[in-house]
Amino acid sequence: MAVPEIHVGTSGWTYDCFEGSLYAGDTPKRKYLEVYSSVFKTVELNASFYRSFPETTWKGWYRRTPPDFLWAVKGPRYFTHIKRLEVSRESIGRFWHDVAHLREKFGVALFQLPPNLKFDESVFMAFLEKQPLNRKIAIEARNASWHMPHVWSLFEKHGVAWVISHTAKKYPMSLRVTANFTYLRLHGTTELYKGLYGQEGLDYWLDTIIEWGVETFVYFDNTADGSAVSDALNMKSLVQAISTENQRQTG
Repeated sequence: MAVPEIHVGTSGWTYDCFEGSLYAGDTPKRKYLEVYSSVFKTVELNASFYRSFPETTWKGWYRRTPPDFLWAVKGPRYFTHIKRLEVSRESIGRFWHDVAHLREKFGVALFQLPPNLKFDESVFMAFLEKQPLNRKIAIEARNASWHMPHVWSLFEKHGVAWVISHTAKKYPMSLRVTANFTYLRLHGTTELYKGLYGQEGLDYWLDTIIEWGVETFVYFDNTADGSAVSDALNMKSLVQAISTENQRQTG
């Protein structure tokens, strides 16, 4: 079976609990990104959810990462939690203007919706209509009203990736692939942001990704206890091993 392109990383890179497993104790925080991007080829940028950044910061992120690095950029909470998707075209334009500084290293934009945001087709469609064409967009829906066939059909029609989000049963999860790529967020096994997936969990998710058969962005968000680094490193090794074996068999 062919192995799709699989991008593996963590949800952020600046956590103190990454010391020891990813960063040496004497690594200055200003060098964390360089160290992180020498190990992983993608990261989920969470800071953009909370605040905007000047052009120099975006260009710095571009400059400090390798040529084959990809950024998953989390959309502002102003869009999702404050305006609840009823955002002006100008605000959305400013977001994409900022993201453009990542140039070819931009991978996908993630919009995480609040748990109390119910599906409203007119609001959803208006939000999508304001997005640029030919950009990868993924939406994480935490309210059960979104987990419905007619909603998935709209995602499919507009090429938006349904985020498959494992939250230790905190929020609903639906295994749906709605675009030519998908986005998997692994938030923890024991509670939100905690708990190691381990060999059994990683094997399950890798098998599932291969069954999906599309380009997949995988981010470990079990960052509160440092499990994300271990899981991401092990998943990266599993992906490399199965890709190498697949090439050997087909070559």
